[in-house]
Amino acid sequence: MQKKQTIDWLFVLPDDLIGGGAQQVLFTIINYFIAQGKNCTVVFLINKHHHGWEILEDKCNIVYLDNTSVYKGFFSAAKYIRTLKKTHHIKHAISSQALINGLLGFLKYLKILKNTKLVLRESTSIFLRFKGSKLLLYKTAYVIGYKQADLIICQTGLMKQQLLEALPWLKKKNKVVVISNPVNLEEINTKSKEVIDFKIDNFLVAAGRFIPEKGFDLLIDALNQLEDTSLKLVILGVGTDDEHQKLIGQIASLNLQQRVILYGYVKNVYPIFKKAKLCVVSSRIEGFPNVLLQMMSQNNNVVSTMCAGEISNIKGVITCETHKVNTLKDAIDKGLKNTDDNRTLYFNDYIKSRSIDNFITTMLNQIND
Repeated sequence: MQKKQTIDWLFVLPDDLIGGGAQQVLFTIINYFIAQGKNCTVVFLINKHHHGWEILEDKCNIVYLDNTSVYKGFFSAAKYIRTLKKTHHIKHAISSQALINGLLGFLKYLKILKNTKLVLRESTSIFLRFKGSKLLLYKTAYVIGYKQADLIICQTGLMKQQLLEALPWLKKKNKVVVISNPVNLEEINTKSKEVIDFKIDNFLVAAGRFIPEKGFDLLIDALNQLEDTSLKLVILGVGTDDEHQKLIGQIASLNLQQRVILYGYVKNVYPIFKKAKLCVVSSRIEGFPNVLLQMMSQNNNVVSTMCAGEISNIKGVITCETHKVNTLKDAIDKGLKNTDDNRTLYFNDYIKSRSIDNFITTMLNQIND
């Protein structure tokens, strides 16, 4: 009988959009483990849609399942992992999406991942973000899968509190810990020095997927209220066609076609964040916005809604309430007048505390404790 090969870390993701916060965190973790000589396999539930993972193709096994729908991908993923387990010993499995977390937990319950250490990372505040049938679906995933987890990682103390209040049985069954999202300091340093073709001046910048939770509609309304009508707004990212069209319609209705630029996906955001007069996170709700850390690494002037726990505690970031155009506009005005070197005063030390080395060390200690 042929000896089984070893997979140190199996990562399962819904799609290959690195711009998504959860995917970006896993991308950073994967890069770290590859550099440490670990054998990694990355499974996407659907066909290839985006770019960026190519740089890892010769360093780890990347698998795109033949699906156009993420929901169909759950069945394919279960089948693929079951087949993979016959020829491989999977030491650890990790994901950052609640439904995939539930799937991996269910596979462990079925003994398919019997001897695999299962790490489940919470990527958003499910119980605040969803309602009705969709929330019921997520709750089902929790019940089916989370009891099998060896470690559940929350991004903030508030996220952990919300999770345990909604699912008090987790306190007895699982180890739930808070580990702040990591950043790759080496990658930030390298990418921030790249020269890119970006010719826009005198602008604010925001970034993220085009979904209602990101609050780009609020940001556009806030821009419309600013006294400086020469100031532009650049939004980096892609998203659903419906949300894209809503934003285009909003921009047209306010006659802001010359001031709001839906720039699309950008491989390297750091030089743009550096060049902006101010960076803005306008989200209604987040687990923790990783883009905020990217912005802080490049720009002194950063505004964020209090869309996640702990944001209000970050020194130097100008914060405001969520869902409110007027407070967002006031925060932007305040940021535009700021002359402090916040990166030197506060941001650099805060970002260093979130290094990928610290994240991995803490995670492994928790798994092995």
